[in-house]
Amino acid sequence: MWIVNVAPFLVAAAVGLSVVSAPGTAVAAEPAGPNPYLSWPANSSTVDLAAWRKIMVKESSTRRSTVDNSAPVVTETEPAGVRGANDTPAQAEPLPRFGTGAHRTPVARILGGLSPSADAQDVDVYRLDLRAGDVFAAMATGAARQVTILDPAGVRRQGSAQDFSALYPEASPLPRGGNAIADHVAAVTGTHYLAVAGDAGDYEVDLQVHRPPLERERTPQTVFLDFDGATVDLARFEIEPNPGVRTLSPFSSFLGQWGLSQADERAVARQIVRTVRENLAADTGGRLVVLSSLDHRDVFGRENVSRVVIGGTTEEAGFATVGIAESIDPGNFAHEETALVLQDFLAQPAGPVVSINTYLTPESDRVAFVGTAIGNVVAHEIGHYVGSWHTDNTNTELNLMDAGGAGIADFFGVGPDGVGGTADDTDTDLGTDVFRPLEGFTGLEDTVTRTAYGLS
Repeated sequence: MWIVNVAPFLVAAAVGLSVVSAPGTAVAAEPAGPNPYLSWPANSSTVDLAAWRKIMVKESSTRRSTVDNSAPVVTETEPAGVRGANDTPAQAEPLPRFGTGAHRTPVARILGGLSPSADAQDVDVYRLDLRAGDVFAAMATGAARQVTILDPAGVRRQGSAQDFSALYPEASPLPRGGNAIADHVAAVTGTHYLAVAGDAGDYEVDLQVHRPPLERERTPQTVFLDFDGATVDLARFEIEPNPGVRTLSPFSSFLGQWGLSQADERAVARQIVRTVRENLAADTGGRLVVLSSLDHRDVFGRENVSRVVIGGTTEEAGFATVGIAESIDPGNFAHEETALVLQDFLAQPAGPVVSINTYLTPESDRVAFVGTAIGNVVAHEIGHYVGSWHTDNTNTELNLMDAGGAGIADFFGVGPDGVGGTADDTDTDLGTDVFRPLEGFTGLEDTVTRTAYGLS
């Protein structure tokens, strides 16, 4: 059975659709601090998701539209006022010639209508052919209030009743400005499905599919890890109120707080580099070059070079978090972005779960554990700007893209003995997990595929 969780309206029970209340429906205050969809906070209990949801909807509605109004039109064949003719994958209406292959077009517009009654909702299902690595997105307007993407096995890959396209970078061609937008990077070649639901009336769904841009380029994505301290224009980040230009202290100024010396800096930095490479390249097969400022000159500013600034404090930055990325970029269309990983929460005295010191004892390999824990946070932020949303941080499925604020010991790699830097430490990886429920999406996110093709 295929299941689509729809918020906030009912959908036809005949196809096994369930109902979920929209998160954060309370009246929201003005948001403060970093956008939680892009950041890895020390404590998620203080994050006002409802306030951020409100501002992102507003920002998304004002972003430049990428809809191609000349795209081929597919008109729903189910007559107005009729239900049950195209409500399941078995009945799905085809989208002919849509796709990235030869003799296909990468854009399309669906024009249809929904006819719910007091007793039953109407769901329209369409089928489309995707190739592995295709970056697909659908945007609903008019009476359509939710879009859901399913893979060839009928697994829900993203259900959305919201438009958070403001989190896409300006370089992304994916659509924006509708009632709901869903995106998916296909793991397999085959027939996928798009389900549309909403209120009574006519709707339009705009579709786009692209190949990952880096697969056409010889130069792979490079990420420059800057340990030297940096001056950063924070206007590039979603932070309210925005702190502007800030100077962050170097990574070396925090070593003593973990019982390390200045002589250990290079070894810790190299462990961070190894962790990032293992998480994002070795585990995915993606093409990624990771450079450290301790071993290479600064190459940020060159084509296909992004960076992560590793250092600084919340006071210096003007806002409180551990990590933050500029965008969420399915397909990785913007190749020169910045992320920050601040150090004061990680280096504070033992006690808080976010402090690395909480897990250090005399038996710990401090260089290995400090480097791995920070490397996981760094890889998480890079994961955002090459294409992944947050996964659920409250379930038993550990994922490198788990949101911050919970499950932190596991995320850092602390093993069953509760001590970091010992033989039973665990490996935090990308994988398949549910989207973080509090952030409003439903379905299973494959962060390996999103990363692999973002770095292809």
